[in-house]
Amino acid sequence: MARKQKAKELRTRRPVLVSAGITERLYFKHLAHIKGYNISPIPRFSGNDTPFYMDKYVSQVLADNGIAVCVYDMDEAVRADTIRKKLAEFVNTYNANPNVILCGSMPSIEYWFLLHFEKTNRYFGSSDKVIEALQHYMPFEKTERFLKQPAWVQRLLSEDRMQHAIENAEELGTDGESYTQIPDAIRFLEERK
Repeated sequence: MARKQKAKELRTRRPVLVSAGITERLYFKHLAHIKGYNISPIPRFSGNDTPFYMDKYVSQVLADNGIAVCVYDMDEAVRADTIRKKLAEFVNTYNANPNVILCGSMPSIEYWFLLHFEKTNRYFGSSDKVIEALQHYMPFEKTERFLKQPAWVQRLLSEDRMQHAIENAEELGTDGESYTQIPDAIRFLEERK
């Protein structure tokens, strides 16, 4: 009986989004509402764009017996040695932990959005360049006012674009100049619906 209770408890624990910024938090908030994903995009677990804060947030989620879905951009790690080292430590610490889903994107989560429309892993260098490419397909602004509206996420989901993005990301892998591990979070959330 205790084993069944433990299995049920593991299945019903609600994953918590640990993200580096507002774009990630609002994207997953809209996904949770639109797709019925069981995830809490809690603002207190969203910080500025460095892994220094993410480690603290993941520790808090795990201390509460939670599951942390970590979504972060890799572009800062390329430009700064201290961030690169901290991010490597962060990944090494949690990579084998089944209660932590690591989802980095190079250069940024906007690359994941672009994969909904285009199969590419070319070098962008910054999220601004990815946003320029994304704006050829849809309106997108990295402002709170824009991101709070669910229409941009609905656009990404229309015409089975998310499945297209997952396929693109999987085919391209993580060896190119640009990559994303967001499909790992999507698969995890789909399994828990």
